[in-house]
Amino acid sequence: MKSNYSYESKVDVVPVINVSLVIVLTLMIISPFLSQTEHDLTLPEARASEVDDQDQTEVTFTIDREIYLGEDLVAFEDLRETLEPVFAANPDAIAVLKADKSIAYGEVELLIAEIEAAQAPRIAIATSKPGQGGDAQ
Repeated sequence: MKSNYSYESKVDVVPVINVSLVIVLTLMIISPFLSQTEHDLTLPEARASEVDDQDQTEVTFTIDREIYLGEDLVAFEDLRETLEPVFAANPDAIAVLKADKSIAYGEVELLIAEIEAAQAPRIAIATSKPGQGGDAQ
């Protein structure tokens, strides 16, 4: 005996597409805020390539002469001994120095020398693109 009914199975993809678009839009709105730090800086302007975010250790030197390793305040005297284990554990790491452009280069140079003494494999100096004002937060 043959049945008069035929079964057809379909998957409705419209709800999946709607949810995917909401997630993408949410990430696009949030992403600019993820790279901002809490410290007020005016970076110098330069034309340079960007550094990969992988294995990046961020050192921030504020106009108030405070040094931050990531989000942690570090004294200049403790910087080398704080950075040495980071670079020893990760030989592909890169130290990204963010210094306010109004700080004298001599002071920034001392900080670079201290990062080099901590055996940093590579050091990059953060800048802003020309015409963007150089503000980083």
